[in-house]
Amino acid sequence: MTDPKMRVTRMAALVFAGFAALSAPARAHPHVWVTGATTLHFTGHKIDRVGMRWQFDAFFSQVLMGDFDTNKDGQFDDAERAAMKEQVFTSLKDYGYFTHLRIGGKDTAFERVENFATAVDKGELVYIFDLLPAAPIDLGAAEAQLSLFDPTIYVDIVLGGDTPVTLTGIDDGKCDWTFSTGKEIANADGMLTPQIVKLACKS
Repeated sequence: MTDPKMRVTRMAALVFAGFAALSAPARAHPHVWVTGATTLHFTGHKIDRVGMRWQFDAFFSQVLMGDFDTNKDGQFDDAERAAMKEQVFTSLKDYGYFTHLRIGGKDTAFERVENFATAVDKGELVYIFDLLPAAPIDLGAAEAQLSLFDPTIYVDIVLGGDTPVTLTGIDDGKCDWTFSTGKEIANADGMLTPQIVKLACKS
């Protein structure tokens, strides 16, 4: 009989490494929960990176820590962090890191990721990383919409906590952001209606 923990560990890997291996019923509702926070970095009134902080739920954190905290000290040293990045985090690239940025209604892809780090907060695993667009984004008169979601609904990810959105490198009052419900990008069956951050900046 297969060890239940081994089944969970394999499923944890599948979350990030191969959604095609999951059956349709398994994707009908979340199995992993993430509370995110984002920092929008401006240079010269243009967004040049989007910082992310993802805190995983206690159960999924326990699974990944069981796999990658090999010395069982409750933290991640450089080697453990590198292994997690290579075996788990890197595969998120195929899914755009569950991060969707639209400028003036058009999707904008991220070119690369930098500064990957991990932490443990009250026993829960935290991913910290920066997403960089191909070129700095000048909002001008265009509205930006940032949303975090997994279209398979296997991972439930929302921006939350005390400071879900932070703007840095830009004068106070230059840009305003609000939360909205992304009805226009909801999936066909209506089971997923993403949370959206709407960002508008003055010219």
